[in-house]
Amino acid sequence: MKRDMKLARAYVPYQPYVRLYPLQEALMKGTIFPNLYQPYVGKKLH
Repeated sequence: MKRDMKLARAYVPYQPYVRLYPLQEALMKGTIFPNLYQPYVGKKLH
């Protein structure tokens, strides 16, 4: 492997502090930022 090869680069988008979830709701959803909340919806099995 080359010594000057980059293995990875982090990408951290700007996070605006707009409407935040109340603490109890944030703990249940795993984030305080509504625009980051993306619940997992699995495939329906037929």
